[in-house]
Amino acid sequence: MKTNFYGYYPPTVEQYERLWQEGLIVLDTNVLLNLYRLPTTARDELINVLELLKDRLWIPHQVALEFQRRRLTVIASERKATEEALTATSDLVADIKKRVDALQIDKRGLGIESQPLLTELETANNQLLEAIKTTHNAQLDISASDPVRERLDLLLNNRVGTGPTSQADLDNLVVNGEDRYKEKIPPGFADADKDKNPNEASFIFDHIKYQRKYGDLILWRQLIQHVKDTNTKSVLLVTADRKEDWWWREQGKTIGPHPELVREIQREGAVELFWMYSSVQFVEHANKYSSASVSNESVAEIKQVALSSPTSSANVREFLGRQLSALIDPRATDLQERYLSGRMDQREIESCVERWLERRGELVESNPRGFPDFLVRSDDDAHGYEVKYLRQFDRMLVSPSVVTSMLRGYMETKEGRLSGFTLVIAISEEDFFDILHTERKSELHRRLGRLLRKYPIDGIVIGAVVDDDFQVLAHQQEPARDEDDFL
Repeated sequence: MKTNFYGYYPPTVEQYERLWQEGLIVLDTNVLLNLYRLPTTARDELINVLELLKDRLWIPHQVALEFQRRRLTVIASERKATEEALTATSDLVADIKKRVDALQIDKRGLGIESQPLLTELETANNQLLEAIKTTHNAQLDISASDPVRERLDLLLNNRVGTGPTSQADLDNLVVNGEDRYKEKIPPGFADADKDKNPNEASFIFDHIKYQRKYGDLILWRQLIQHVKDTNTKSVLLVTADRKEDWWWREQGKTIGPHPELVREIQREGAVELFWMYSSVQFVEHANKYSSASVSNESVAEIKQVALSSPTSSANVREFLGRQLSALIDPRATDLQERYLSGRMDQREIESCVERWLERRGELVESNPRGFPDFLVRSDDDAHGYEVKYLRQFDRMLVSPSVVTSMLRGYMETKEGRLSGFTLVIAISEEDFFDILHTERKSELHRRLGRLLRKYPIDGIVIGAVVDDDFQVLAHQQEPARDEDDFL
């Protein structure tokens, strides 16, 4: 049976060893671009791994083209993130002091003195400010020399595939692409909406017009053509892409590459062994199968970059705001662990929601005002998305954070600061699968209808982060019409 259904079987131990000993190692664009998002040590350790394996590295022409086109945008966004964080952090304590003074905590008979806590907060804020300054000063600038690209130029010299020389050549690479996407044939169908915005749908390179939505398909077919031309029999593709048009997932778990990818590259390219790694899996297995030495700290940094969006001023405000809340809570035991773990959970969730919005073809930007978390702009309109995480899903109807967010979103829309507002509620993975295939899903829609009737915003999205992706369980935009019209 394995012979007929080879796309559903992972490599054996011996096959893994073969991949690392002789396989062609192909890097995706996002692996190269993420080098700019990594701290220096983690970046250097990852590049050192690539240098150990440089004799077997290769990238399709499409990867190199996308890297060159997007490189400066990534550099600029990293600098912008630290600039926003500096601005937010610089005046954060003064703002919090005003809020604490208004609360008059010392006069509430709680036995809490606010001044020592504020002093501690100011000390922590100053330390954070220095850390952000150091990070900002270490960031590359778009007008400066680029040591990352210089190292990649050396590493990938003569290891980049040839590109199309005419529009006809490119059109041949994307032939039947529309049909593939309609039938959900990987890769690339998750990018089908990239032509939604006509200003972003295409670009010109070498007088050839590229459709952005076909980027992954072009990459894939260039790879297949290369392995055919070179009679390559084993291929390891390393990608930071986590979309469903690359990976095979079941019940929230990533099993391996999409079986159709395995079958197509074997059928069309005569490859005997094909597998895929995420960036994290690549460095972890490099420690096992090669002489590479990547520290646990660097592995953690690579994983964090894969999961998170860049730090924003809203993240910093939320982080220190939670720090203050923990400090003035007399029930807190390990305060540092409490607010740090909470912050990381929220950041990961927000990053996954942001990627979900981007997959829908939206132009997403973090909101420096802090509420809502994200803005999706269209002409002069701005639709807001606020993300909330509910650990106790059954309390959704009475959760203060849900009600407050809906009321605030309604007011922001009514007063013209937003053209629309959607609340995104993230629930636990356990609740997600508990509701997914049961009668509780109907109850969920009834609950959402009740909320939307009482707090008339544009919509509510319910979902969960499952295997590093935000998956939607329900998206209600119109109130449910039933007789039970109360909370």
